[in-house]
Amino acid sequence: MGNYLVRVQLPDRPGALGAVASRIGAVGGDVVSIDILERSDRLVVDELGVRLPADDLLGLLCAEIVEVDGVVVEALRSLDGPIPDRHAETIAAVSELLSQPTPAAVLECLSEHVRRALGADGVRRMGSTGPEQAVALDGLGVPVGRAPMVVPLPGAGGDLVVVRDGLAFREREEQWVARMADLADRRWRELSARGSLV
Repeated sequence: MGNYLVRVQLPDRPGALGAVASRIGAVGGDVVSIDILERSDRLVVDELGVRLPADDLLGLLCAEIVEVDGVVVEALRSLDGPIPDRHAETIAAVSELLSQPTPAAVLECLSEHVRRALGADGVRRMGSTGPEQAVALDGLGVPVGRAPMVVPLPGAGGDLVVVRDGLAFREREEQWVARMADLADRRWRELSARGSLV
């Protein structure tokens, strides 16, 4: 049994998500989580946590999903472990950020949680030089296929820059990172005011 995150664009109409779930079930898959990443008056982008009985069903799974009128599979990512529980991950991230003993540890913790939660290729803190400086941030030569996400860290003096090649950041992801960055920045200021070691 394999675990996957399947990101789909679907029309914002009654029954569209149910039809997708039915197609997933038709190939023996089980939808175990749904995250709404973006919604407009015509389109919804959902990320579905799906369990499949066998890896060789991936092609059939995608073919079945796109049979639903107006639905596009935006991305499919295999997971090494269990399907993430986004609420539990957020609570763990907040708890860890608030327990870091130094400003440097806060920023490292933030970067790691953002990288894991978004499946990012690179997450770095940069001086306020603008997103055009964010190229191949992972240090492995991964090209930037989309505009990076740039989130201000005013207390720490710069920005958190997140790069993910080939997959656009969605509204809910940007909101999550902005909230985590704000929390980390507050913790950074608190520790800096106390004179904790950087």
